[in-house]
Amino acid sequence: MSALNALRDEISTITQRGIGMPMAGMIFWLAFAGFGHAYPLKQASLYAFFATGAVFPLGYWLTRLLGGDLFAKGHELNKLGGIFNAVQFFYWPILIAIFSIRPELVPFVMAVLFGSHFLPYGWFYRAPGYSFLGIGLPLVATVLQLIWPERVFLSIPLAAAGIYLIAVAMVWAQNARDRAALGERAFVAVNQVSRDSGAFESDPYSAPEGSSGS
Repeated sequence: MSALNALRDEISTITQRGIGMPMAGMIFWLAFAGFGHAYPLKQASLYAFFATGAVFPLGYWLTRLLGGDLFAKGHELNKLGGIFNAVQFFYWPILIAIFSIRPELVPFVMAVLFGSHFLPYGWFYRAPGYSFLGIGLPLVATVLQLIWPERVFLSIPLAAAGIYLIAVAMVWAQNARDRAALGERAFVAVNQVSRDSGAFESDPYSAPEGSSGS
């Protein structure tokens, strides 16, 4: 188990926990809120469906911009991460059926499906922010659907964007702590190597032994 945890830590560092993906997701939900405000529900849903195609490339480039490699090519766990991501493709038959039968439920179903998609990444990246997103968004979407069904094309996307923002902040803070800890460990390791090599055995600025310095 410790070996698996070490691999999870490695891929978390390489990918920066894929932080660009929830950033892109937040932008998507803000766009969905705009569609829901400006267009009839079926038209807004279609625009939202097309907009999902921009989420992955945007998330990939945002992750790259922040120093992460989302694919982590060559790493032992990259295929598992790919499987977690590919699961989303199986959501589309559900979404298409909902759009055809009950289009007013599209924001709710998208929030539940795409929000819960992040739950395995909470384990994979050891990231509480993703666990929060994976649990929090379906719960909030359910509450909004039950108490305010006539406004879900605006309320659910806006709530989703807010929850994504909190998740981004949590993952960002965790990455920052990891970078600080990595820097501290590197500093200690360099000092230890220097001591082991004898670099600190003599100080060229110290007075010779037995000298009073005057």
